Amino acid sequence: MTAVASAQAPGQVAPQPEGVMARRWSVAASLGAESLTAKTDGAKSVGFGVLELSGRFRLRPAIEFAFDLNAGGNQGISTAGLYLEFRYRFMAERPWNPYALFDLGIASAADKTGTDTEKKGRGSFRIGGGIERRIGNFGVEATLRLIGIAKNTSATVLQTQGQQLAHYGDSGAELVIGGSYYF
Repeated sequence: MTAVASAQAPGQVAPQPEGVMARRWSVAASLGAESLTAKTDGAKSVGFGVLELSGRFRLRPAIEFAFDLNAGGNQGISTAGLYLEFRYRFMAERPWNPYALFDLGIASAADKTGTDTEKKGRGSFRIGGGIERRIGNFGVEATLRLIGIAKNTSATVLQTQGQQLAHYGDSGAELVIGGSYYF
């Protein structure tokens, strides 16, 4: 068996392979579907198409923080949220890397023609996970989240689904697929 030897000239530093910490910042855009249900008897699920924009910073190879803005709607009801996200990447240095996430922020869900009181932002959290495939400076990801939105006791009219979502606490799920650019 033979091996090829390689030598390094004196005084030269061996090149280090580029890791995930070489590009700590990223921006991302995602599209997907979300379903919310008001926490009251007989409430029906309401589906939305959603758009999410994120700015992220990698603190350590496996730890990432993000600032997320999302908005969604259907024919008569809209939802929006602003979140601070924590991600833990299980295999950060590998091209396929799964992650878990936890978000805290504010969100609203109400009729598009609702009052300012109905559209008021409320405390919200999201928890979930996903997987990303990184290709150079780019990444493609799929994320599944469970969502909880706090109650808004200021909204009192409860005739439509949008008004129920605006008053009661809401829970649901979201599936988004998107892309990231690392720099």
